[in-house]
Amino acid sequence: MEILKTNGLTKIYGKKAAVSNLNMNINKGDIYGFIGKNGAGKTTLIKMVVGLAAPTSGEITLFGSRNLGKGRRNIGTVIEAPAFAPNLSARKNMYIQWQLLDSKNESIIDETLKLVGLDNVGKKKVKNFSLGMKQRLGIAMTLMGEPEFLILDEPVNGLDPEGIIEVRELLLKLNHEKGLTILISSHLLSELSRLATRYGIINDGVLIDELSVEELEKRCKSSLKIKVNDVEKACEVIKTQLNTENYKILDDNTIELFDHLDESGIVNSILAKNDIIINSISTTKSDLESYFMKVIGGNKDE
Repeated sequence: MEILKTNGLTKIYGKKAAVSNLNMNINKGDIYGFIGKNGAGKTTLIKMVVGLAAPTSGEITLFGSRNLGKGRRNIGTVIEAPAFAPNLSARKNMYIQWQLLDSKNESIIDETLKLVGLDNVGKKKVKNFSLGMKQRLGIAMTLMGEPEFLILDEPVNGLDPEGIIEVRELLLKLNHEKGLTILISSHLLSELSRLATRYGIINDGVLIDELSVEELEKRCKSSLKIKVNDVEKACEVIKTQLNTENYKILDDNTIELFDHLDESGIVNSILAKNDIIINSISTTKSDLESYFMKVIGGNKDE
């Protein structure tokens, strides 16, 4: 089932397109990592989806329907810093949220606090919470409406390593145990790679790539990089004696070989026996950050 689909979604401020003709697809059960540089359009896209900004053109479909009012009632959102009453406890903040939602089931307060690991903080005031605890409370408050789709804009920004782990484990728990579909915007690409099942990469308002973890792994596969004195001769030896054409030629006399990854010594020996000088040979594997830099370039931080 499609949870979110956008078709030609565009937002123009003045003469600049913050989001341009964007087609996004998020399916039920996805943890969708949304990646882009500063000003790429991530937050603008999120604001249009949740109703905080109106599209200039294009369409948004939620849960298979264009009835956005109904669909948005099934979304929980944390954009930027969650808002709390700092002098109250976590439970009292949750109680206020529960009253605003006009819910009949008060037990959901304690159930949700337990779910996010804040059931044992007692009367401690929120202003004395760590950033990680505040972020988990912010997520807890969005869960009070029992959403099917959770949208988080930079949920681990500014957190220490312990806080990042806490939020990561919570999001995995919500996805695996509660079946929540999650859209996460983040500049911490190494952290996204521990969470996401699909990725969308946006640059200058344009969604330039959308891919699954499996597709990313294929594009970031391991290789042997071999720098030689004679590329043409080395390629002929690789084809005839190593029996593979699974390679490509890079700049500066380097061959990227995708077979025989655990046999660098054998590869080195065969090339040397054919009077090819090997200046360097190394095993490399691209990661999400490397792939991001390859398709976008520039500063990967957000």
